[in-house]
Amino acid sequence: MSVAALALVAPLASAALTDPSDPAPAPTDRVTDTSQLPSGWQKSGDRIVTYDGDATGLHVLVADAADAYRWHTAATLSEPGVDTDQWIGQTCVTGSGDRAVVVYAPRQAVNNQQGFQQGAFAAVVDLADGRVTKLPELVSLAYFNPGCGDGEQAVLTRPQGDNTELLTVDTARAKLVRQQTVAGQLTSAVPFGNEIAAAQGDAVVSVDAKGDTSTLAKTGGTPFRLVPDAHRGLAYQVPDGQQVQVRRVTSAGSDQLLGSGALGSLAVHGNGGRVFVTGRDAEEAVKHSALPRSWRTLDVPASAEVSTTGSLALTSVGNGTEAAGGRRTASDLAQPVGIDAVLPGSDSSVGFKVVPKAAAQGAEQSPALSDGVHTDSVHMKSTADDDPATSTTDPDRACAVTRNDPKLQSLQPSTAQAEWATDLAVQGKLDVRRRSGWNGSELPSYTPQGLFPSTPLKGGGRVPAQVMLGVLSQESNLLQASSRAAAGESSNFIQGGYYGNAGSVHTVNWAAADCGYGIAQVTSGMAKADTTYTAEQQQALTVDYAANIAAGLQILQDKWNQLYDRGLLVNGGDPKYLENWWLALWAYNSGLNLPSSTDASAPWGLGWFNNPANGLYPADRTMFLSSGYDDARTPNLWTYPERVLGWAAYSQQKTDPATGAAVRAFTVGEWPSGAPAAEPAHDTFCKPTANDCDITKPRKVAGSSQPEGPCQRDDFKCWWHQPVSWTDCTATCGTEVLKYAAGDPEPKVAAPHPAACTSTLPANALIVDDVPNTVKFRVGSANPCAGKRNWTSRGTLTFTFGSAQQNGATVYPSKIDFHQLGAGFGGHFWLTHTRVPSYTDSVVTGTWTPDRKVMGSAEVMVHLPDHEANTPSATYRIDLGDGTVVEKTISQDTGGKNAWVSLGSYEFQGTPSVSLSSDTADGTGDASIAWDALAFVPSKP
Repeated sequence: MSVAALALVAPLASAALTDPSDPAPAPTDRVTDTSQLPSGWQKSGDRIVTYDGDATGLHVLVADAADAYRWHTAATLSEPGVDTDQWIGQTCVTGSGDRAVVVYAPRQAVNNQQGFQQGAFAAVVDLADGRVTKLPELVSLAYFNPGCGDGEQAVLTRPQGDNTELLTVDTARAKLVRQQTVAGQLTSAVPFGNEIAAAQGDAVVSVDAKGDTSTLAKTGGTPFRLVPDAHRGLAYQVPDGQQVQVRRVTSAGSDQLLGSGALGSLAVHGNGGRVFVTGRDAEEAVKHSALPRSWRTLDVPASAEVSTTGSLALTSVGNGTEAAGGRRTASDLAQPVGIDAVLPGSDSSVGFKVVPKAAAQGAEQSPALSDGVHTDSVHMKSTADDDPATSTTDPDRACAVTRNDPKLQSLQPSTAQAEWATDLAVQGKLDVRRRSGWNGSELPSYTPQGLFPSTPLKGGGRVPAQVMLGVLSQESNLLQASSRAAAGESSNFIQGGYYGNAGSVHTVNWAAADCGYGIAQVTSGMAKADTTYTAEQQQALTVDYAANIAAGLQILQDKWNQLYDRGLLVNGGDPKYLENWWLALWAYNSGLNLPSSTDASAPWGLGWFNNPANGLYPADRTMFLSSGYDDARTPNLWTYPERVLGWAAYSQQKTDPATGAAVRAFTVGEWPSGAPAAEPAHDTFCKPTANDCDITKPRKVAGSSQPEGPCQRDDFKCWWHQPVSWTDCTATCGTEVLKYAAGDPEPKVAAPHPAACTSTLPANALIVDDVPNTVKFRVGSANPCAGKRNWTSRGTLTFTFGSAQQNGATVYPSKIDFHQLGAGFGGHFWLTHTRVPSYTDSVVTGTWTPDRKVMGSAEVMVHLPDHEANTPSATYRIDLGDGTVVEKTISQDTGGKNAWVSLGSYEFQGTPSVSLSSDTADGTGDASIAWDALAFVPSKP
C-alpha cells in the first residue's frame, strides 16, 4: 500500500499510542517508576491476567507485582489450519492464581448459533511455566464462560438442546472430572463449595454432583456475574429495571442486598475468595458496614479487569486490529498490545506495551477435534485433471466455487472501496462495468447490479448505507479475500466453513460445509447443488467484492420484505431509520422460523438466540462500541443486531500512516441525541403474550420444581413475531450519511506487495512458474505486468496432497491450510505452513519439472516472495535427471524482498525435477513455506 494510503490498522490502546511530541515516557512492558507501587510490592503475591487476540491466536498475558508488573506471554492459543483474522475468548484465574482456564474461538464463530454455543475450545494454562493442556470438549462462547471458584476447580458450560451441560475442570490435574446435564438454561456457572452455583431463570441455584438443583435465592430478574467469596457466600448481580443490585447469598440460602446503582455502573469481580465491587460510585453505592471481610470496593471503572488482590485494575486492553479487520501482518507476527491501568486507592495510572510471543504447544490441535466430525461424502472416481490428490482445487467439494483455482482469485478491497460499493449499491447505482476477464477470471463482462439487481422494499424506501456497512463489518471485517491478502492483493475468498471441519486441520466434512463467501458471507445459493444462482453469478460474487455486496444487499432486502409481509415492523416501519432494521438484521443472521401450515398455535418468528433478553448476554451491557473499541475484543457479549448497529454508529478503525491519527474506516450514521439513546431495552422483545417470555416470572421445567426464565418454554422457542415500537424515531433514531454519490468512480488502491514481473535471470534461464502461462495476472481490470514480462514458463509445478480415510472416504485435510496469493514472481504463489512429518495428512509436496532435458552444469534458482514465506527449514530435493537426488536446505525468509536464491550448481543428465515438501523437523504449523517460480540456469560453456 502506498504511503499516502490509509492502512487497515486500528490504533492500539492508548498506552501503545504515544505522541512523539508528548514528553511523557513511552509505555514499556513493566512499571518503570516503582515509586507508584504500594509499599511491599517486592513481596506481593498480586497477579494480573488478561488476554488479547489477533490472527496469530488468543494471547494469555500475565504480570506479577513482585516483578513490577512486568508482562509476559503465558500462552498463545489457536488451532492449526483455522483461517481467521482474530481469535477471541475470555479467561478466569483459579484461587491460587497459578492457573488460567481459557475459552477461545475464531471471531467468526459469533455469527453462527452453533458456533457460539458449542464451537469454542477450552484449555488450562499453567501461568508459571506456560504449559497448555487443551480439553477434549467444545463449549460455549457466552460471556460467563469459563467460571472459576475460590479453589482450583472451574466450570465450563455448553447448551445442549433444551438442557445445559456443566463440565467441571480440576485445573491442578488439567482434566475434566465431571460432566452433568441439567434441564433448562443455566448461565454464569461457578464452583461453589462442593457444588456448582448458577443462574437459572430468576433464581440463583446450586447443582449437586447428581445434577439435582436447589434454590439458593429467588431474584427479581436473571442473576449474572456470580463470584464465590471466602466465607461460603456468593456475590452476584441482578438487574432491577434501569438499576442493578449487588447481592450476596450464602450456601445456607441467606440472601442480602449490599448496594445498587445504575445498570452498568457497578460490577463484581473476584479471585481466590476475594470479591471486588468496581465502579466510580461503588464507595457510595455499597453498604460497607455489611461487607464481609473478603469484599472490597474499588473506585475504578465498573468494566475494569482486577488483579488477584485488587492492587491493579486494567481499564483498557487492545492491539488495535480488533476493530480494523484484523488483517494479518506479512510475517504473521503477533500485534503489540497496549494496556492502560490504574492503581486503586491512588491517583496513579500506568501504561504498558506488550509484544506477545507464540508457544508451539498452544498451537497444537485440541483433542476436542481429535475424533473429528467424519465426512459423509462419497469418494468419486476422478480423471487425472480433477483428481483431488493432485489438483489444487477441491473437485469433491460441497460448495459451488472451489478454493485454490488461480483463475478464481478474490480481490481484497480497501475500506474506501467497500464503502463506495455499498453507497452505490443502496442507491441502486452499482453499475460499474467489469471487463471480460476481470481480476484474472474467465468471466464475461458484467455489472454488479446487473447480476444482482436491487430489490424494491415493500412500503418504499431503501436500505441505509450504514446498515449494510455494519453487516459487512460483522460478517467479514470488510474482507472479501482471506485475511492473508492486503487491500489490492488477491487470494482465496474469505470463507466460513468451506471444509465443514469445525476448526480441525485434520478433518474434512463436506456434509457439514457452510458455504459462506466473501465480504457479505453470502451463503444462500452457494452450495454446489444449489441452482439459485447461475455459475456466472456464483463466480462473480466470489472474485468481486462489489458483486458480493450487491448479492448481500439483495438478501437483506428480501429479509425486510419477508417481515413486512407478516407485519413485523419496527417503530412504524420507516426504513430510513437505522434502528428500524433491527428485525431484518435478526433474520439476516439467524433466519425467520415460518408459521406452521397445520398448527396455528405453534410458535414462529425470530429465534431466541438473538433476543437481547437471552441470558447468554450480560444484562448490564451498554451499546456495542459505545464504551470504546475494547468492545471489539469480546463481540460475543452482544447479539447480532446490536453488533451491526454498533458498527454503523462507530465504524471500524484505521490509522493514517502519514500522521498516526486514528480515523474511521467508513462514514457513520447520524443520530439526534447519540446512538445509545435509540437502542431498545434488553427486554423489548420479551412479552408474555407475544412470545412466552417474561423477565418477572419463572417458567416450569417438566419434572422439576426449579424456575427458569425469562423464556417460559422448555424448548426455548420464545420466538418473536410481532411489530414493536420503543422510540420516536424522528427524535432519536439514526439516519444514513452517504460519502459517495451515484456515478463516483471506484477508489484506487495500491497493493503493498507488488509482483515481480520481470525476470532478472540470464536470458537462457529455463523458468518453471508455479502456474501455467494461461493464468492471467490481473488486479481488477489492470495488468500490473503489462509490458514488463520478459519470460515464459517452460514446465509445470504439480502437487500431491496428504490424505486421510474418514468414514470410508478419502479426503484431503492438507488443503485446509493451503493458500494462494496474487504476488511474488509473475503475480502468483502458493503457501502452507510447516508440520512435523508424522502429520502425513497435512503434508503438501510441490514438484517443478521443466518441459525439456537439461544436460550439463546448471544452477538451480528458486524465487521467494517478499511475504508469507519464512520457514528456516525449506528442504529442496533436486533430481538430476538420472535418478540421483541431492538435498539443499535454505531459509525462505528474504527480509521482505522478492528474490531469486541459489540452491547450488549441479551436473544434470536428463529431465530434472525439484521437490519441496511442507514437512519439516521443526514444523509447528506457524512457519509458512511457499512455492513460487524455479529456474535452471545453464552454466556458460
